[in-house]
Amino acid sequence: MNVSISRFLLEFCLLELMLSIPFWVLVALAQAGVIPNYQMVNALWSATPAIAVLILVYRRSGAEGVKAILRRCFDYARIKSRKWYLPIFFVWPFIIFVMYEVARWTGQAPPSPQLSWLVPGTFILFFFLVYFEELAWTGYLIDPLQDKYGALNGSLIVGVLWASFHGPVWLAAGWPLEWCAWQWVYVVASRVLFVWMYNNAGRSLFAVALIHPAFGCYFYLWPVSQNMGVPSFYDPRTLALTTVALAAIVTFLWGARTLSRYRYARTS
Repeated sequence: MNVSISRFLLEFCLLELMLSIPFWVLVALAQAGVIPNYQMVNALWSATPAIAVLILVYRRSGAEGVKAILRRCFDYARIKSRKWYLPIFFVWPFIIFVMYEVARWTGQAPPSPQLSWLVPGTFILFFFLVYFEELAWTGYLIDPLQDKYGALNGSLIVGVLWASFHGPVWLAAGWPLEWCAWQWVYVVASRVLFVWMYNNAGRSLFAVALIHPAFGCYFYLWPVSQNMGVPSFYDPRTLALTTVALAAIVTFLWGARTLSRYRYARTS
């Protein structure tokens, strides 16, 4: 990298902020009913991280740099150990069903999950859409940051940015500050798990694109609200505490520096 890590990060943050502000205003107007289709505006805003990255990569490396980062979208050949598909596909259903069981234990009586076409259908749709975000958070930011500061610190930096740029959208949607605070913690801790799986899957962007759809698709096992697409028992406190606990376990077992060196691995 020809620029300092601080300038590298600042350039992205400023450009992403400039691109986001108009969409945050539109999200607020849509939520207030001034303009229609809140979900469509929110989906369009989700493309801004990729737009920011492609602009920065083109400025620095030209068309070849853009082609190189786009090629990473399907870098599944990097996943050498197929066992990592297990956490890729099952960590988030586990987190979501912990929330569901906690809701049952606390007397909320959530409806039973029902499999429908919406789950695989939204998974496939979200798989392609998440590249708008992950091209930035994973494809562009995480490797320089974790190489400089370590995997845990790098993932926390990316997680804070990821969550903070979503904060205005949550507020515009009408969620209370306490809800937003717990959701912020949940999203930051989630990035630690993302980076853990990413590093152990050969630093494959494709692997993260398989993980990210779980943030939305599995909620279609239950009736969801039109606002944020979540079921009635959605509780960011439970999600945050569960994800923080898993992130702490992962950090202990795989090490903060790399999140990929298993503490109890057999050595010859």
